[in-house]
Amino acid sequence: MRILFTILLSALLLSLYPVPAVSQEFLRKPELFNLDILNFYSTEGTRSRVDVYVEIPLKNMEFKKSKTIKNTYISKFDLNIDVKDKSGDIIYNNVSKEEVSTQQTGQEYLSQNSQILTRNLFLPPGDYEVFVSVYEPSTKNKTEKTRELKVEDYSTPPLSISDVMIVSRLSSNDGKKIITPDVGRNVAAIDTFYLFYYVYKNNDDEKVELNCRILDPEKKEVYTKTEVIDVSNGISFQNQVFMPVPTADFGYGKYTIEITAASSNYNSTADSWFENLSLDLPLPMKDIDVLVEQLQYIAKGDEMDYIRRAKTDVDKQKRFLDFWKKKDPSPNTKRNEVMQEYYRRINAANKFFGNVYTAGWRTDMGMVYIIFGEPNNIERHPYEMDSKPYEVWEYYQDNKQFVFVDNTGFGDYRLVSPIWDTFRYENYR
Repeated sequence: MRILFTILLSALLLSLYPVPAVSQEFLRKPELFNLDILNFYSTEGTRSRVDVYVEIPLKNMEFKKSKTIKNTYISKFDLNIDVKDKSGDIIYNNVSKEEVSTQQTGQEYLSQNSQILTRNLFLPPGDYEVFVSVYEPSTKNKTEKTRELKVEDYSTPPLSISDVMIVSRLSSNDGKKIITPDVGRNVAAIDTFYLFYYVYKNNDDEKVELNCRILDPEKKEVYTKTEVIDVSNGISFQNQVFMPVPTADFGYGKYTIEITAASSNYNSTADSWFENLSLDLPLPMKDIDVLVEQLQYIAKGDEMDYIRRAKTDVDKQKRFLDFWKKKDPSPNTKRNEVMQEYYRRINAANKFFGNVYTAGWRTDMGMVYIIFGEPNNIERHPYEMDSKPYEVWEYYQDNKQFVFVDNTGFGDYRLVSPIWDTFRYENYR
C-alpha cells in the first residue's frame, strides 16, 4: 500500500502543472475586478465626494497582441457603473469602453500586477446602491458587484472622520505622497500596509487625539495606535492621516478597524475592515479543519495527523501553511504554483462534481480530477440501451483510463476500479 500511495502522490505532483484540457467548462470563470467605494468631503456645496475604485487583475484577462503598438498586448472590456437612490431611481450611469495593456505576458508578472480605474462622483448625503459590472467581449466573461453606500455630510459636524482606505504602497515624489489603494482589501501579500483617512475639524479645539484599534476575527484586539493632531498654529479643516500597520503577526481572516477622534469638546468614530486571506485557498482559514481534510490527495497520513494534532486553530493554520511551503517549487516568489493549481482543482471539483449529499472534492470524479487534472478525452454515455449511465476518462500522458458508472440514476458517478477505494480508505483512516 505504501508503494501505491507513493505512485499516486507522484502522479498528483507531476500533474499539478497545466495539461491540455478537454474543455474550458472545467475552469471556473475568474472574477474580473475588485471593487472599493470610499466617501470623502468635497468643496461641491452640500455634496460629498464618492470615489469608485475598480481594480482589474491582469491574470484574469485575455490579452491579444496589439496591431498598432509594438510588443504590446491589450485586453478590452466594458465598464458599467449605476447608482440608485433610496427610491430605486438611477441617478448616475456611466458606460465606457476600457482597455488594459502590458508588454509582459509571463504568468508571474500577470499574477502580481493590476490596473486601477477610478470614477469620482459628487452626491448629496443619503443612502444609495452602487452597481458595477465588467464585461470582456472576447471571452464573454462578466462580473457584477453591488454595494450599499451611505454618503455622509462632512461639511457641518464639528468633528468627523472620512471612510478609511487600505493603502498597499506609499511613496513620495517632490514632497507629494503617492498612494496605491488595496482595492480588494486583502493584505496577505503585504508586509506593512497603511490606513489612510481624513479627520475633518470644524471647531476651535487645538488638538485632536486619534485612537485606532484593530480586532481579529474573534474580536480580540491585536493592534492599537494613538496619534495627536496639533493645529494650535492655525485652523486646519482637512487633516490627512497615514497609519502604518505591520502584518507579520496577523492570522488569516477578516479584521475590524475602529477609529476614534476626540478633541476637548467633540468626538467622532469610524469603522472599516480588511482581510488577510490566501488567494490560493477555496475557504477562509476559519474553516481550517475542512482545508486540512482536503489535503488527503497530496499529503501522507502522518503529515495530516501532525496538522490535526495542533492544540489551537492558530497552530493548526501554521502547520497547514508550513506543509504548503515545503511543496512550493519557487519559494523566492509570492506564488506557490503547486498550491494554486491544487486548490483550483478543488474549486473545479466542487463546482462540477458535487451534489446535495457530497462536496465535489469528495466524489470519485472529483478525486480523479484533483489528482490527475483535466482528462485529455471524455466519452459520455448517458443513455445506452441495457446499460446504466457511464463515463470514460482518458489521460494519454499517464496511459490511464477511468470508468465511472451512475448506479442510482441521480448523477452519482462511482469508479469501477476498487483500487481507488483502497487509496481513499488509507487516507481517511
